[in-house]
Amino acid sequence: MKYKVTTVTEAFQVFDMLGIKNVSTRRQKKNGTQVYELPIQQMWQTCNPKPLRFACYRTGYVRNISEYNSSCYQINKTKKVVYKSGMTGVERVLIPNYDERIVYLANFILKNYYQKPTYLINDYVIKCLKEAYLEQNKTGLPWGDSVHPDSTPENDIQVIINGHRYNLS
Repeated sequence: MKYKVTTVTEAFQVFDMLGIKNVSTRRQKKNGTQVYELPIQQMWQTCNPKPLRFACYRTGYVRNISEYNSSCYQINKTKKVVYKSGMTGVERVLIPNYDERIVYLANFILKNYYQKPTYLINDYVIKCLKEAYLEQNKTGLPWGDSVHPDSTPENDIQVIINGHRYNLS
């Protein structure tokens, strides 16, 4: 059974339980923007982990503003529209209510980052992880000696989140 957040109080409880922090600056708060950072990091081509960040804007938009994106992208739902010229297009459904934006973000995060069984790991990702392991003294990755770079990923998959080790094999 998948959990669905229905109130802003539940959303903030989920954020608290999962370690999702409000990292909004004073200026962002003044403008009505709230920025939340997950304790999960993404690693792209550089093998340099970047935190996942999402922002809720007073205008009704909810966006992924993580550093690894070339630009922020909208995660609001979409709807098809027909313009006066007869052309069709897609518009974002804005969420004007603050509480509804927070609930929407909480459900989006749960669905896309906590309820999926795993992410696919291809050969390139495995190569990057092995390189990162070999460079752990430089990158500060918390893997210790329990994972060897020549270990078979199908048999020995471990993830460390906030200092807790999880075996996925």
